[in-house]
Amino acid sequence: MPFNEKEIQDYIWNHREELFSMIEPPSFDPKPIKMPEEYEPWELLYYQLIKEYKESYELLECLDIFGCEVRLPKEGENTIRTDFLGCFEGENGLIICELKVNRQTERQSYTELFAYANHIRSKFAPMGRRDILYLLIAPMEERILREATISNLLYDKNKEIVLIPEVGATIDTLKFKMWIPSKDEFCVFARTAFAFENIDVFRISWRGAEGIWSPTQEGVIPNTEMIHRLNKVSHCAAQIMEANGINGFVYCSQSYPEVRENGILENGITICGINPFKSAKTRYFYKKGLNINEAAKAEIEHLGMEMIFPNLKNNCEDLDNRESHLFLLSESWSSCLDRIAFDVLRLVNYTFGPMRYEHGYSSFTWDSYLYDSSEDDLCWNFDINLTGIFREIYNLKLERYYEAAHKYTDREKSIIIESGKLEYHCIDMIYSHHHIRDFIKGLIGNKDEN
Repeated sequence: MPFNEKEIQDYIWNHREELFSMIEPPSFDPKPIKMPEEYEPWELLYYQLIKEYKESYELLECLDIFGCEVRLPKEGENTIRTDFLGCFEGENGLIICELKVNRQTERQSYTELFAYANHIRSKFAPMGRRDILYLLIAPMEERILREATISNLLYDKNKEIVLIPEVGATIDTLKFKMWIPSKDEFCVFARTAFAFENIDVFRISWRGAEGIWSPTQEGVIPNTEMIHRLNKVSHCAAQIMEANGINGFVYCSQSYPEVRENGILENGITICGINPFKSAKTRYFYKKGLNINEAAKAEIEHLGMEMIFPNLKNNCEDLDNRESHLFLLSESWSSCLDRIAFDVLRLVNYTFGPMRYEHGYSSFTWDSYLYDSSEDDLCWNFDINLTGIFREIYNLKLERYYEAAHKYTDREKSIIIESGKLEYHCIDMIYSHHHIRDFIKGLIGNKDEN
């Protein structure tokens, strides 16, 4: 880049009204035409991202930059400055823009963007994550920056637009290209999260307030009110999972009357979530050449933090003789699920009367819960709530199915409904164990595949 950041910044500010004309119309990957079931889950996410990029490009025509080199002072601290502040006319969201023109400085982009965002959120509290849009202008040459951007879009769900600056011998040749992640780069982040071994499960069972949660008489099945009450418990847990950024699913259950005589606590809540440390392990070994299932089955104890962060070797002593920090983090992550389950159980059992209930709990991975445990078989399972990326992919899949269904004949629709593949009304699939379990199985594959 023959010009420094200050020169580029001044030029953008002086020509902010013509900024949209400096952006080259992007070329988007065309969405392939195929049946809904033929789309890989990460394909659905990728083409949803492309759809959002198209909308973002159209919004750029309405970009109103109203501040340059804006000082964001905090009392008693060093002043930070954002390159530009702006908004879209008629669209929600304050735009924070960070400009970097070379490879060396672009690594600092998110450190500075998030610092600006945190300060701005304190000014406009409470602000949601969709109330700020990040506009990053950078060469995007650093892999670490590209991967951080994909993670930001895929999991953090922040609104973001990235422009790559290009300029010739004179500054008036300045142009911008929209950066769009490649399908391959994007899919590595999405698909390596989904494996049986990456999903932690925490189940807590309880007994108490019979007649409220469960029937008082032996051999009687739960009534509609009891089921509705248990569904409220899982909905409450799902809201907390979403607030904590946990990608997974949760549901309540009640054991069959004939097994309660064995001392089984009849009411249960099962919380499942993708363990990010196990997911990182899978991604590491996948990039080393193993397939997804081999990478997921690889022992996390054999992976040290210095393999995730290679430069750690230069700043840490005696790594070889220490227990793997990645393994310890992986083991302790499930406490996030434990805490939600116990908090929800305590909340839903508050009453004006004595608060009495007994409980028990256990931890699993999703494959051990399904295949090595009887707890999932000897009960009625009620509404299943998806959170995070599970919910997003499932909803996208349902949209594709029902969009395609409008092209079917009445006879074809009847066959599909009778087969149990789809319900006549989409709402009947949103919390359905039958449909969602099939979806999860397709999402994370067959545990016996090599």
